[in-house]
Amino acid sequence: MTPHRMLLLAPGLIALAACSRTIDIADHDGKALAAAIHAANADAGKTTIRLAKRGMYVIDAPAEPGLLLPSVRGHIEIQGNGAEIRAYTDQPVALLQVETKGELRLQSLSLAEGSDGAIRNFGELEFERVSIVDSSAQRANAIVLNHGTLHAEDSRIAYNGLSPALRDAGTVLNYGRIELDRSAIHDNYTLGKYPSLAVAGGVLNYGELRVDGLTMANNNADNGGDLLSTTGILNLGNGRVSGDIASIRETLPVAALGR
Repeated sequence: MTPHRMLLLAPGLIALAACSRTIDIADHDGKALAAAIHAANADAGKTTIRLAKRGMYVIDAPAEPGLLLPSVRGHIEIQGNGAEIRAYTDQPVALLQVETKGELRLQSLSLAEGSDGAIRNFGELEFERVSIVDSSAQRANAIVLNHGTLHAEDSRIAYNGLSPALRDAGTVLNYGRIELDRSAIHDNYTLGKYPSLAVAGGVLNYGELRVDGLTMANNNADNGGDLLSTTGILNLGNGRVSGDIASIRETLPVAALGR
């Protein structure tokens, strides 16, 4: 590259660098966390939100109807540093929602006590060392609902419950694409009200699911029948499962049924 070309590129590089920013959130400051997500949604660039080391964010009021934190519409990374975000409200809320054009990366973070499921993803969502625990549902049919693209590494979904589900339901319900690497789904239950409902203690899959090093244990599923319930992965419709599924089959069923 000639020096002249380098000079032409330099202003562009400076402009790109100026488009990203980092916001630090003090321990226990849930309002500042919500405000940071609002600000990130209004910014065309990427925003990194950095939580306090091993911090605790107990949030007692929804940021939006049915959502503990604001919907993600921008390009956001939340560096948890081992922190926990926990709902403490009597209103039914999911913890996070990513909209169609939103991008969210979560790292080293626990999300707990959603009362209408925990996560809804319609965009691009990435987990690294994330725990989704202690959530339930009053109306939702999933703890993690995915219509977009979700990639999880070294993460776990555990100690969650759905009961009684009035629609097809799963701890994870996938209509889009999910990749699970070195992750675990354990100690969850999904109870359906009717035998005609499909229920999965692990994953109910209508989309594309790839697994590599996924472990599943102690999940429970019951719809009052046998055909459409599984503690593992229930693959229906045009759903496709790929990757390292042989090890899952050794202990838990991967069911493929037409419906």
